[in-house]
Amino acid sequence: MLVPHPRGERREWIVSKRAIQIAAGSLIAFALITGLLGINRYVAIIKGLHVAKMRIENQELRADLAQISEHLESQGERLEGLNDTDRMFRIWAELPDIDQETRQLGVGGGSDAPPTWEGRVSNSAAGLLSDAYVSFDRLERESQFLEDSFQSIESEMAQDEAVRDHTPSILPVSPKVDYYVSSRYGPRPDPYTGRKEFHAGLDIAGHRGTDILATADGIVQKVSRDRLIGHYIAIDHEYGYRTVYGHLLQKPTIKVGDKIKRGDVIGKLGNSGRSTGPHVHYAVQRNGRHFDPLKYIFNSRKISSPYAK
Repeated sequence: MLVPHPRGERREWIVSKRAIQIAAGSLIAFALITGLLGINRYVAIIKGLHVAKMRIENQELRADLAQISEHLESQGERLEGLNDTDRMFRIWAELPDIDQETRQLGVGGGSDAPPTWEGRVSNSAAGLLSDAYVSFDRLERESQFLEDSFQSIESEMAQDEAVRDHTPSILPVSPKVDYYVSSRYGPRPDPYTGRKEFHAGLDIAGHRGTDILATADGIVQKVSRDRLIGHYIAIDHEYGYRTVYGHLLQKPTIKVGDKIKRGDVIGKLGNSGRSTGPHVHYAVQRNGRHFDPLKYIFNSRKISSPYAK
């Protein structure tokens, strides 16, 4: 290779073919490395933008799913209220009750496993989607179950209003007053002796003088005083039903033979008889047998249902 010189001289440089190949290869490698670095940076920027976009979308999705979950929870509470109504109608229609597990399973048994959202959304969003899917499925099956149950009840009852009106179905006190269940139906230690006994009623404690209400239509069968439950009233509701209200404040003014409507005030809450504090002892009988009064209370969510786990 000839190279011009400033003083007019020419100098000759000998460059081998191998050196040219190395130089060309170096240039090509440099260009490739520079290009790859640029591409990688571009890909990283694009990926970062995609991740940022996904985070924003997932945040919005989680917010939407949180609202959906709240709505599903609200609908579930309304559905539980309908389940209580269904139980009440079944008592009126003299149909057997259905256990809670069967009610939750609904019609057609369990559904297939929910679809997977892994890799498509964040783990937290995937969990919310899965929970929402399960809730939707449960509500759908329970709704179908209740629809079928109501239809069978309607055909069985033939809308017999007399049975409905004479079946105990409310609290013996207003749900708006201060009260609490001090003793449930079933085995319990005697509050005085400590010995185990069977408590054939429901004790509802409250303020002395609180109105005691008849829980269904009927006729006053007995107004008396007992050593254990003090002043009490017994009401015959026909269709085999009878209710008893004990530990009243004083002898009631109503008389045997008086006709009573559901919700009528029949006495005042007290602690006459063998009592540790002001409360009403409420008992429900049918055909001479005692039953858990909680199964005949449908106007209060404050008292836990005996069907709940």
